[in-house]
Amino acid sequence: MIKYRYFVRRVLVYGLISVTVMLSAAVTGCNNKNNISEGSIKTEGSTKTEGNNQSEEFSETDVNDQPSDIDVEPPVIHGISDKTYYIGSKVSYMTDVYATDFSGQEIDVEVDKSQVNTSQPGSYIVYYKAVDSYGNETIEEVTFTFIEEETQEVKVNSSYSTLDEVVAAVLQDITDNSMSKGQKARAIYKYAHSKIGYTGNSYTNSSEWQDEAFEALKVIKKNGYVAGDCFTYASVDRALLDGIGAECIWVDNQGARSGDHSWLLCNLGTGWYHFDSTRMYDGFECFMLTDSQVQDYINRGNSIYRRDMSAYPATPSEEFSY
Repeated sequence: MIKYRYFVRRVLVYGLISVTVMLSAAVTGCNNKNNISEGSIKTEGSTKTEGNNQSEEFSETDVNDQPSDIDVEPPVIHGISDKTYYIGSKVSYMTDVYATDFSGQEIDVEVDKSQVNTSQPGSYIVYYKAVDSYGNETIEEVTFTFIEEETQEVKVNSSYSTLDEVVAAVLQDITDNSMSKGQKARAIYKYAHSKIGYTGNSYTNSSEWQDEAFEALKVIKKNGYVAGDCFTYASVDRALLDGIGAECIWVDNQGARSGDHSWLLCNLGTGWYHFDSTRMYDGFECFMLTDSQVQDYINRGNSIYRRDMSAYPATPSEEFSY
């Protein structure tokens, strides 16, 4: 009987020691995770401590015991690249920038542009950060360079002295009298969408859309192509749509993750529809779309068309036809 009690006592003691060791290992593992410096990229096995076999065993067991559906892949940030601007240019840090997690779901991207001074020439690092729902983090850096503006030949010598003249010349090239107003609008969309290449800057850096449209259209007539941003697209869209007798309202986004964006509401006689010939990273085309169609795009995680809806007329519920 004495031997039995002694055996039980030994079992209880050793059991208590085992539990204590396990708890100590667990606490050690948690502390290691908490000691990861802020801003560092988490990597698999970061809880292991060199020379501590108990910690290593716990870390490996802990990773293996996690559910198989936990995402350990870091997010991917798309649409970022080194860019060059002229000093004082309007800079868009988030246009066409987005991130996806392991499943392909679009997630938020943060940008740190605190080092940038747009009024001084030089190269500056801009950081982009994305964190998925599991805490996996990706940080990427790109360089934004600002240079002195050279003497640009923005003014293209041509026979066109007014915006109306160059608009008339372009419309003569891409439309004819047999086309309906809707067909002409589609031709305008295809023209601007194909002839303007997207960059971070508008073509003229002018704040007046008429000046932007005039210079951009002259360059397209001369060279067949021009580079610009959403302001360039919207300016050309508006000038050409005005030329076919359409009504246009300028629209600016509100609180979009992808940065400032402008587009048009266009009325060809059947109600207001969204019109935007800007090239989108995902191939989305905004030709005469209803509020519902634009909202569907927003619901898929694209914030570029967010706006104060009370400031603009509602579109018809019927899809546009021509």
